[in-house]
Amino acid sequence: MEGSGLTRPQTRPGAYSELYARIRWARKVLPPLVGGIVVALEWWLHLLPPDPWLFYLQIVFYGVVGPLVIWLTLDWVSEEVRERAEAEAKLLEANQRLRALREVLSRSLATENLEEVIRGVVNALADVLGADASLELEGYHWSTPSFYTRRGLPVQRLELVRSGGRLELILPDGESDAEFLDLLAAEVDSLLEAAKARTRDFLTLFEVDEAMGAEANLEKLLAGLLSKIIDWAGAKGGVVYLLDADGILHPWAEVHLPEARHSFAPSGRWEEAKRAPTFVEPNLLAIPLYDKDPVGVLVLRGNARHLKEEMPFLRLLARQVALAVRNAQAYLRAEELAINEERNRIAREIHDGIAQALAFMALKLDLATRLLDRDPPRAKQEIGQVKETLRGQIREVRRSIFALRPIDLERYGLVQSIERYARAFAEQVGLGIELELADDVKLTPASEVVLFRVLQEALNNVAKHARAGGVRVRLKALGEKGARLEICDDGVGFDPDQPLSAGLGGFGMAQMRERVEARGGRFEVLSTPGEGTCVNAELPY
Repeated sequence: MEGSGLTRPQTRPGAYSELYARIRWARKVLPPLVGGIVVALEWWLHLLPPDPWLFYLQIVFYGVVGPLVIWLTLDWVSEEVRERAEAEAKLLEANQRLRALREVLSRSLATENLEEVIRGVVNALADVLGADASLELEGYHWSTPSFYTRRGLPVQRLELVRSGGRLELILPDGESDAEFLDLLAAEVDSLLEAAKARTRDFLTLFEVDEAMGAEANLEKLLAGLLSKIIDWAGAKGGVVYLLDADGILHPWAEVHLPEARHSFAPSGRWEEAKRAPTFVEPNLLAIPLYDKDPVGVLVLRGNARHLKEEMPFLRLLARQVALAVRNAQAYLRAEELAINEERNRIAREIHDGIAQALAFMALKLDLATRLLDRDPPRAKQEIGQVKETLRGQIREVRRSIFALRPIDLERYGLVQSIERYARAFAEQVGLGIELELADDVKLTPASEVVLFRVLQEALNNVAKHARAGGVRVRLKALGEKGARLEICDDGVGFDPDQPLSAGLGGFGMAQMRERVEARGGRFEVLSTPGEGTCVNAELPY
């Protein structure tokens, strides 16, 4: 037997060796026994007085007993050989049927889900064996159409111990071969167990991939991935260590392994674990998190033999974790860069706006001071300009503070956050607001942040440059996963063919475009002088 299927017919273990042992026993016992009988007869005849009938008695004895013994011996040997030949023929037939059945069953394993595998197994039993079948496994059930109409015939119930399924068969003409049915049950059980394991692997990979896209916080992401890997591997606990710039391993996520809550410099087997899977302790497996360069180490505590058997898939999961770490770190670096860019933008705004306005007001006040005695009306006029400029700058400062105020996307969700921010912003700067927000938008947290930043920057440009009376914000779902955000105003607009300066929002537009396109999306600005501006951003899931 190779793997889970039979590759060549085999007789019952010890069948020929048992027959050979009996023949050897007969070869050793029968000649001395026959010889002893002959000697005893001849000795008895020798002691009798001479009689002509003794001659005929010897002829009868030697002519009948000898051939009879030989016939009985050969008949016994031939009967044993016949029984073995029949057993081998039955087993050969069963193996041929199982081999044909396995070829059909193996095709059903190419399907993606367990329900289709169960359906393929039942159909294969019907095609190859001509049997009606019913199979139940993990809540899934499938049977041939005529199974329940033939319930009057003998039903063979086979328990599939490894997979936990139940198989019922109605064989043609009610035939029943216990040995064949045992082999059949073992074959189907093995194939279903393989299908369950593969389904479990696919499900784990899918859950890991979903977790990677759904969580932006690295610590929470690693905790979720670690829990899924521990459940899949049947481990008792685990920890994810990440390397810092100095080569120190720091625990970022830990489950049921409290002794691992400390940082350390790897050495010995821990140093080996950065390059290849290593048991750093009995039943404590360390798998490298590697993505071009070492990222860290995934550690699992469990049965060493079981962990070794699952090593190939564990290494694949470790690669996924390493990729998640790299993506999260890149995202964090991008966020840091965005924060620095935002600080630089605020600095430019203060320099080009508030600072220049304060300098302008200082000059005006100095002029008004000099004009107070010789030209009071002119001084009053200059002070009025200062007051108007001051009120405008107060509104600008308040708008900037509001724009910088964080919104808890994780708490409110994208749709509610857009609604809360847009209404509050419009009220703050005196804009009319129209909202059309879909409720079925599905995006990753990282993509939600990008769309929200686009909204902030676009509204900021409307308040500063558009001289608009109203703005419309529309959020639409793109299929099952993805979204499109539109911010349109009724302001003065501009000529799209003319490059915008940083003071007119050009820098912010470029930054929005970079953020959207970095997430695989599309960004465009549509504007006509005197007819307003529309900012559109599309993002996939």
